[in-house]
Amino acid sequence: MHSTVSRVAVEVGDSVKAGDVVIVLEAMKMEYTVTSPYAGVVTGLPAAEGSTVEGGAILAVIEEKDEQ
Repeated sequence: MHSTVSRVAVEVGDSVKAGDVVIVLEAMKMEYTVTSPYAGVVTGLPAAEGSTVEGGAILAVIEEKDEQ
């Protein structure tokens, strides 16, 4: 299924916690929130706001860090 990246909530270099919103996708007039699975630092954002992505696409790259 194709989705449109409606919002990128982070920037490269941002620290995120598990559960933080990273990207919001829109498909079939519904929004889907993509969250970080773990704490870390955003090191890449291959998906740009307004772009169309396919299922399974890499949307963000997060380098895992221990939460302390």
